Order: sequence, then structure tokens, then C-alpha cells
Amino acid sequence: MLVEQKLDQILQELQLIKNHLKIVPDKDLEIKDLKSSISEYETFAKDELKLNAKTITNQLSTLSRFLHHCKGSVNKESVKSYLNSNDSDSWKSNQLKALRRYCRDFLHLGNWINEFQFLKPRAKIKKIPSDSKLVSFFLELENQEQLIFLTLLNTGFRIGEVLDLKIKNIDFEINMMDASNIHEGDTKHSWISFVTSQTIDFINEYLSERFSDGIDPEANLFTIHSRSLQNTFKSISKKTGIVINPHLLRTIFSEKCTKANLKDKYIDAFCGRVSQGVLATNYTDYSSEALRVQYDKIESLLELDL
Repeated sequence: MLVEQKLDQILQELQLIKNHLKIVPDKDLEIKDLKSSISEYETFAKDELKLNAKTITNQLSTLSRFLHHCKGSVNKESVKSYLNSNDSDSWKSNQLKALRRYCRDFLHLGNWINEFQFLKPRAKIKKIPSDSKLVSFFLELENQEQLIFLTLLNTGFRIGEVLDLKIKNIDFEINMMDASNIHEGDTKHSWISFVTSQTIDFINEYLSERFSDGIDPEANLFTIHSRSLQNTFKSISKKTGIVINPHLLRTIFSEKCTKANLKDKYIDAFCGRVSQGVLATNYTDYSSEALRVQYDKIESLLELDL
């Protein structure tokens, strides 16, 4: 009797350890209602994982393709077969991010999904256009698109952050753009950056023409949608032979910062690659005053000969 009691106690303690370490035995699963499972995961991703809407949409697309590929049979072999259906390393990595969340965290099928490792895509060598080519491309754009071009080049912001800027996010005294409340995700954040005096002059002229009866600070700075802007960049790239997309301007900004010998932590802050935890505990390093000092070192490199 005493032996049985000790055994029960050991088993209970073992279960507590498993629960604490979130150890789940490896399992397979046959899913009959694919749509229902995807819908339930959507709720889980939103309420439990706190993922942003775009990430959830991308993951639901992945899960839909996977479940139809495996006909609802979720196991190690079906995941392997699905990943082998495409030769692209970057595609496999993107699919795995969703499959890990789904199999491990949502379905609780154990940790076998972790045996599939993220494949590092081969580094792409980006061809950085010269300043003269940047000017040639810029001159092909319409007025508002030109301002977006300059803002992307000047700030290091992502395209979505630039298009979500409101007029109230601009501090015209120090040429600062505050995107700190625009993009907040698990791995990506936005912070503050600046634009050159050249760009702020263009913005002032643009706003005076757009708001003849007084500027509305709550209005979006720009009124163009991302897809429209991307299509314009593609069209002009084809026309001029100068291949530029909005993301490349962010890369050029980083290259200019490196050329000016800025420390990586400041480049990361401008580009929104610093977590909110780091920003909160090291606010002095990332204050507007501290970053303005750093921006002064690169401003002349960001101005174009227009």
C-alpha cells in the first residue's frame, strides 16, 4: 500500500513537472472539418497569441493550403510532404512559422514540429542605385509620391508606417516624425526618425496646397494606398531601367547611416528594430534629443541634388 502511495505521488509530481515545462507527448491528428479548425485557430491567434491582423491572414492562408494538401491528416510525414512541395527556402521558413503555431501551440500535438528547422534563405545582393539615379527616378513621380519617396529615404520607416503617419505626428521644429504608436507587434516596432530640411520644405509646400482652409492635424499625411504606390514604383522601374521599390529606400537609408559611422543601435532605432522593452529601459539613448544628434551626422548624405 505504501509503495502504491509513493508511486502515485511520483506520478503526480511528474505530471506537475510536465505541466510546468509544457511537455506534451507527440501525437498525430485527423481533422475532419478543415474550415472549422482554421476558424478556431484564427480566434486563438487573435486572443491568445496576440498576433496582428496581417500575420494572422498570412498564417490562415498557409494552414488552408497545408490542410488541403494533407487532407486533414496532421503528422510529421504530412508536414514533411507539404514542405517538400516547394523548393524555395524562404517559402519553407514562412510556412513553418505558421505550422509551428498551429501544430504545437494550438493543437497541442507535442514538439515534433520543432524537428523541422527554419532554413536561412540565401542572402540577396541588393544593387544600390547612385544618388543621380535616385534623382532620375524621383523626377518621374507625381507630387505626393515624391514626398513618400523622400520620407522613406529620409526616415528608414517601413512603407506601412509612412502611409499611416498623421500630420500631428510631425514636429516641424526639429523635423521629427513620430511613428512610435503606429506599428506595435511581437517582433517589429516603430519609433521616431527625422526628415531633412529639404524634405520638410517640400512637405510644407504640399500641405499649404492641400489644406487651403487650415491644416487638419488628425488627417493622414498621405492619401495613397500601398498597392497603388508599389505599382507606380514597378511602372517607373520598367520605364527607366532603375529598379527601386519602397523597401529598397529603407535599405539605402541604413547604408547611408553605416557610411556616416552611426552605431548599429541607432540605425536599428530609426528602422524600428528595437523592442519596446529596450526602448523603455534605455530611454535616454533613444530620446528625440539623442537621436537628433545622430541624425545630424547623416542628414547631408540623405539630401538629393534636386
